[in-house]
Amino acid sequence: MKLKALMILVIIIASLLPVYMVYNYLQRVLQPRESGRKFLLWLFVVLSIVFVYTFLVVLVIRLMFPGA
Repeated sequence: MKLKALMILVIIIASLLPVYMVYNYLQRVLQPRESGRKFLLWLFVVLSIVFVYTFLVVLVIRLMFPGA
């Protein structure tokens, strides 16, 4: 049981690195502090990424560990 929990934790932590890199890239490209329109675009994109990321991580964990 502890090995399964450890593997799930490793999957989550390993999948956070690409999302963090995309977040930093969006900060540089969109520059949300310049205007309200850029901020709203950045906010929409980041919330979309969070939704897709969560969906994909849960899907991968459910496929790898059906009883989880």
